[in-house]
Parts: sequence; structure tokens; C-alpha cells
Amino acid sequence: MGTMTAQVLVGNSHPNHGGINPSHYLFLSENSRPAWILVPQNIFPGGGRGKRDKVTWIPTLENMLEDALLMIGLYVLEDENLIELARQYFNDFESEHIALYDDISEGDRKRLYQECRKLDYDFKIVITTFDSKRFNFKVLEEYLMDVSVCTPDYRRWYSKWQDEVRTEGSLE
Repeated sequence: MGTMTAQVLVGNSHPNHGGINPSHYLFLSENSRPAWILVPQNIFPGGGRGKRDKVTWIPTLENMLEDALLMIGLYVLEDENLIELARQYFNDFESEHIALYDDISEGDRKRLYQECRKLDYDFKIVITTFDSKRFNFKVLEEYLMDVSVCTPDYRRWYSKWQDEVRTEGSLE
């Protein structure tokens, strides 16, 4: 069983308060290999985009964050140009389970990232990661959506292997 190491809320930004009305959630599950799991879920009535149920992608290790952003462009925003390209590039784009190293070439995947960076939709993402070193957040500067990044200031956990409580960061 994998453990969740990051989550991304996807939805509409509140115009006055900077919050989010999420319509979808992405969870990063990690164990023997990572998996992004996209699920539609809106706690408020209306306002949700995307028609698909759960979709799972096995991301690339070097571009894990951009893989998540590509999922958003394809399955949440449902950008027609991006979908048309995905149908050309992926072995089976309609599958609910895609392994990016196996189902699309690196060059085609990079072309999809470039197209995804051009998307200009009114949406927001909130990324929460439990390990701030996991992603290359700098790539977010190349995208147009509203974004908030939440990383831990403080962590405490029990390590079974060292039989000790470990801490990082500060609560000050």
C-alpha cells in the first residue's frame, strides 16, 4: 500500500479572499513507484469541470509536477487542442491508467508540456507536499494559472528503523 506524499487541489479561485473552490483533487501515492491519482470531487454544488472519474498516471520522476499539470489540462480543463495532441501521442489516451515512461515518447511528452504552458484558463491550484524537495516548483513560473504552494515548516515523525522520534524545521 502506498502513502500519500502530496496533494493538489484544482478549482476556481475566490476573487476576494484568495481561497479555492476545488472541483478535483490530485493525490501523489508513493511506494515502489509513484502514481498521480486524479479524482473529481466538489464539496460545493456546481462549478465542476471534467467528465471523467478517477484517472491514474505513473509519472516521470524528473517531471512529476509537470505530469500533474498535464493531467489537469487534459482531464479537468479538457482543452481541445491538448486532447487532440494527446490522442496522437499516447498509445491509449482513453485508458484510466497510464504509465508515462511506457505510453508516450519523451519528445511527445515534452511537446504536450509546451502546449500545456500556453493554457489560459481561469483556475487555481494549491499544491501541498510533505517533502519540499520533491518537486521543481520553479517550472510553475512558466504556467498561467493562480497557484499556492504549501510546504512544511515543521515535521515530526517516529522512525521505526531508528526507533526514535525525528523532527525537522521549527514552529516559531
